Amino acid sequence: MTDHQLNGEMAELRDAFGTMSMAKTSGGQILLRVEELSLPRGCSPATTAGLLVLAPGQGRPQMYVKRGIRLRNGTEPRSTSVVAVEGEEWMQFSYSFPWDENSHSLAGC
Repeated sequence: MTDHQLNGEMAELRDAFGTMSMAKTSGGQILLRVEELSLPRGCSPATTAGLLVLAPGQGRPQMYVKRGIRLRNGTEPRSTSVVAVEGEEWMQFSYSFPWDENSHSLAGC
């Protein structure tokens, strides 16, 4: 992804989700942190932070959310695991989606 494309994607993310930040890792990954993602009705908390990780040569962005989400019935979501990204713990979940960087946007994934 070019810097021009990344700037456009970041503008779309800000329009869709509000406050966000970007960092680049020494390994060439781009980390896009969205501060407030709405969760489905009944989940606790109602919002959480999210992280999109763009890696060189990666087919689609990796998506993570902060730990501590509870479903409507008070249980934790199934098929999740905790991973560390640049020293911060995030929850990953089993979610597969098609991705083509030429026709999809980060705000829509």
